[in-house]
Amino acid sequence: MGLPAGTLCLTKKILLEGVEEIDGGTEDIVNSGSAEHWAIRSYFGRINYDFAEKYLFEANVRYDGTSRFAQENRWGLFPSFSAGWKFSEEAFMAFADPVLTLGKFRISWGELGNQNISNSYYPYLTEIERVPKAYPIGARENVGFKQYSLANAEIRWETIRMFNIGSDFNLFENRMNFSFDWFKKTNINALLKPIFPTVIGVRAASDLPLENIGSIENRGWELALAWRDNIGSVSYSLTANLFDAKNEITDMGTSAASLGNNIRRVGDPINAYYGYLTDGLAQVDDFETYDEEAGKYLNPKFPVISSYATIIQPGDVIYRDISGENGDPDGKIDENDKVVFGDPYPRYSYSLRGFLNWNNFDFSFYFQGVGKVNGYLSDEARHPFINDYSVPKKAHLQRWTPNNTNATYPRMYYQPDHNIIFSNYWLEDASYLRLRNIQLGYTVPGQLTDRLKLSRMKVYVSADNLFTITNYFGGFDPEVRETSGDEYPQVKTFSLGVQLGF
Repeated sequence: MGLPAGTLCLTKKILLEGVEEIDGGTEDIVNSGSAEHWAIRSYFGRINYDFAEKYLFEANVRYDGTSRFAQENRWGLFPSFSAGWKFSEEAFMAFADPVLTLGKFRISWGELGNQNISNSYYPYLTEIERVPKAYPIGARENVGFKQYSLANAEIRWETIRMFNIGSDFNLFENRMNFSFDWFKKTNINALLKPIFPTVIGVRAASDLPLENIGSIENRGWELALAWRDNIGSVSYSLTANLFDAKNEITDMGTSAASLGNNIRRVGDPINAYYGYLTDGLAQVDDFETYDEEAGKYLNPKFPVISSYATIIQPGDVIYRDISGENGDPDGKIDENDKVVFGDPYPRYSYSLRGFLNWNNFDFSFYFQGVGKVNGYLSDEARHPFINDYSVPKKAHLQRWTPNNTNATYPRMYYQPDHNIIFSNYWLEDASYLRLRNIQLGYTVPGQLTDRLKLSRMKVYVSADNLFTITNYFGGFDPEVRETSGDEYPQVKTFSLGVQLGF
């Protein structure tokens, strides 16, 4: 029996040197295996033009082909252009000669292709899956095959379109360098899975075909400043960098928004945090009555999620009711009260590098950090007693009790489902400043290295991740911004070394 046109059977592949998949047969299959093959081919072209060392132009073109798309959509043409103007070379800038060494404006536009769009090496082909011994025919069980997904042979390259405006300044005989860039990066023709009727018969939404229907936009800027100089026999330099960027989904075509804890919806950042807003922890006065027989407070004065109404007690998280008209309460907490309250992308990334040299000694350091970024720790990474192996941490000593009503952590009880619902209450400040590296070195004078038959010899001591300034929860690394379990902490590294040249 033949296979339908446009399908891919991942059951058996035979090469000249033998069987490639050890489970390629249909009888007594015990082992398993898989094999994939894909290829990419590219052609490049470039033209540079320089007129009077003032007016600069460059054009590039790429022609890329990939085996991951159907033959008629396999190739993509991606051009790019850039131009520059060294205005410091113009006659009318002569007045700035003592100060301005170089001044240049830049502008560029270009496109690149993206073909890494799914876990499948053949996303344009419909796969046929083997079902071992699933069909009783002729008094025996037989191997069968089924089509569990749909594919789209019309998919093609995603296009990454980039626009950049920048400027460069060299001042004070090149001792100071300053540059600024503003960019807009747009992913057009992004591959998404559109909405299909449920009667289409696929196993899950992940088995639906891809289409080029999405668009994502990134905007940002970067600032760099450097100073290099000498004071007598001491030479030194400082280099600072500041960067910021934001992203937004601008189009999803007929694809459905993903409304999980990390939302994907037009107008929001990719994987934005989507959940409830909170109003702190409930206190005794937030309940109408106390049942002495049951030993608990009843009838909270604030709306609750109906499935947790019987367990709410003082010290529990209060979720905000905002789903009525104009954000007014409607008396209940449900899915309509969820909003976007953050995203995992860093803002205001910065760094500072320094270097100093005196005689044969040199010293350097490198600071790096992020000024604004969210983190979200969940499950046993943040909460005790959600299962049998999530133990309390020191921070949980600040839990709510009748004698500690200003606590930062809710009341503690086994499997606290209500208090750990995805909400802004557990949004962490993951901004930080870290000393990435500091190093002190000494270069042995040439008279001694010559005797040792060496061209160069340097002894140095170095330390990495010496300290980090952050308000992030517990001992977690602020660069691990999303996790549900324990993570290996950032390590400090101390090194003593010798560099030899022959």
